[in-house]
Amino acid sequence: MQDKDILFENLMNEYIAGSITDENKGILFSLVEKSELYRKQYDEMVKLYALLHVPAFEAQKDSKYTNLKERLHVSSGMTVGRKWVIYARNVAAVILLMVTVSLGSIITYEELDNSGDMLYNETTVPLGSQTKILLPDGSTAVLNSGSILKYPLSYGKKERNVYLVGEGYFEVAKNKEKVFQVHAGDMKVKVTGTVFNVRSYPEDLSAEVSLINGGVDVSVNNKYVRLKPDEKAIYNRGTGQLYSESTESYKSALWTTGRLSFVNTSFAEILKDIERKYNVKIHVESDKVEKEYFSGSINLEMSLQEVFNFIDVDKKYRFEVSGGVISVKDR
Repeated sequence: MQDKDILFENLMNEYIAGSITDENKGILFSLVEKSELYRKQYDEMVKLYALLHVPAFEAQKDSKYTNLKERLHVSSGMTVGRKWVIYARNVAAVILLMVTVSLGSIITYEELDNSGDMLYNETTVPLGSQTKILLPDGSTAVLNSGSILKYPLSYGKKERNVYLVGEGYFEVAKNKEKVFQVHAGDMKVKVTGTVFNVRSYPEDLSAEVSLINGGVDVSVNNKYVRLKPDEKAIYNRGTGQLYSESTESYKSALWTTGRLSFVNTSFAEILKDIERKYNVKIHVESDKVEKEYFSGSINLEMSLQEVFNFIDVDKKYRFEVSGGVISVKDR
């Protein structure tokens, strides 16, 4: 049993470091799936690791992770059970510091699919925040406010599948042997290695994929488009239409840098983004909102009142707060 505990710990170290081989990853997944103890320990390690990949305090992230790894160093003669006690004790102070800046919650759970029980990691991003995730293959995903990303524990074994609700910016590690796919509702984005942004909030009429580098294939049911850099695919949920058009694709990812960018976007759609980013409820009581369109960008360091002043330069609207709800009315 002790040998198996040591094997599990070594494999987890490789997994967290991103140096694990396909063969060893298969062994690790087998151990996790067959042991409730290993499953719980895996869950805790993933959560702790994810805490160190939050965009806030990005400049301190690497040093904190290095310090954490140094503090977790113990001799190889100790059993996993004993090491786990020391592990939990040593990271307690770090967690107390990091949890205050963590912008996403990470869980591991089981879901039944066609192949039987499958373990998933899921990250949920609260309104008003965003979170960065490092996937096991070295790919990264930045999730926008109100988004959810999940991926199976078997990620990278044969394929690299992730499931997105909301908006995500992806930098995919190249691997022609293992296709990377984003499943966003009815829409699927298929790549081998590239940089792109996917926006697919269920409450929005349309979903979009903007390609920054590389190439992607976007499909919805039996419809398909192939994108080149500075092109985006648009899927209209109302009509079922899927098409592509030229765009300045870098603007689609400006939200990752603290800005919201709009190109001929209705005021109603902009207000939805403001709701998500500032975690507020906005009630529209004006017929003009649907008919007005804007192009430009908003600095998210501005206060909510400054944002409204910036957009409503002609002073057409009143923004009234009552019971925690902002009402948009005509003047």
